[in-house]
Amino acid sequence: MKLLIIGGTGFLGRHLTSLALDWGHEVTLFNRGSRQHPDWRELVQLTGDRNKSLNALHGEGPGWDLVIDTCCYRPEQAASLSAALLGRCERLIFISTISVYRDFALRGMDESAPLHEIRAGEMPTDYGPLKVLCEAAYQARWGERLCILRPGVLGGPFDPTGRLTWWVKRVQQGGPWLLPGEGQDRLQYLDVRDCAEFVLRAAEQQLGGIFNLLKPGIALADWVDRIAARLAPATAPQPEWVPWPALLAAGVEPWQSYPALLPNAQPEYAGYGRISAEAAIVQGLNFRPLEETVADLAQWLAENRQAVVAGMTAEQELALQQGLRVGTLS
Repeated sequence: MKLLIIGGTGFLGRHLTSLALDWGHEVTLFNRGSRQHPDWRELVQLTGDRNKSLNALHGEGPGWDLVIDTCCYRPEQAASLSAALLGRCERLIFISTISVYRDFALRGMDESAPLHEIRAGEMPTDYGPLKVLCEAAYQARWGERLCILRPGVLGGPFDPTGRLTWWVKRVQQGGPWLLPGEGQDRLQYLDVRDCAEFVLRAAEQQLGGIFNLLKPGIALADWVDRIAARLAPATAPQPEWVPWPALLAAGVEPWQSYPALLPNAQPEYAGYGRISAEAAIVQGLNFRPLEETVADLAQWLAENRQAVVAGMTAEQELALQQGLRVGTLS
């Protein structure tokens, strides 16, 4: 296929471009040209800033079989790209996010779950609602020729968010570790390479519709145990389970302090970790083991010591330990 990838040099786009070339597709990238991968083979690089000019995409006649937009964050970006590709592309895949959902209160929620509601004429500033508007803009212009993919947290080499990275580095550190709840809160993620594979399957199968892209959830206690078993740090982590209310009272922030983790006991988060990706699984979404993901991530981290790491810092964890030792552990 002749593929046009908007972005293509960051995280998902980086893996997607490499895989598309491996699978024999003809790839054109459109981005600002600030990054390049030294191992990429022959591809066409079109340079431009989607917020300023799409002139590099203009031309006469068909240009590509399919465009994959990995980095649309505002509805006007969707509208302008659609206009620039009029008559030049047959289909479009938009990489959206599960953040479009209004909340995670429902267990087993699928693609029909309620989205953020946006009043007419209102322009939100938050990530999730903006992605809702991007989806709507693309749906209005592409209709049945559109496939919307909604990944959850992506993890793996070259991750710029540092979320799964934090868990790997904290397990490698070992030692006493305050962790929330009783270990039953659930996490959901997807290896970025599994995501890239499904994007290309959707392209080749000309899939339309909407698909959540996540692995089935895993309990926090199992998550920590499996990462530790695979990485085998010199000093094993020693979890100490602390009730969420005590942690929240001490300043712990859901999702931020322990990346990608939410307290399932709170009604608005009861379904997080249990979001359904059955529709994508039926269409060929595959999952590599957690152990493979963390091993590859650990190797990448060893080679990239300046990688971004999200989550609680060592200083914040020490302050939390000292504060809770005073008598707020229960």
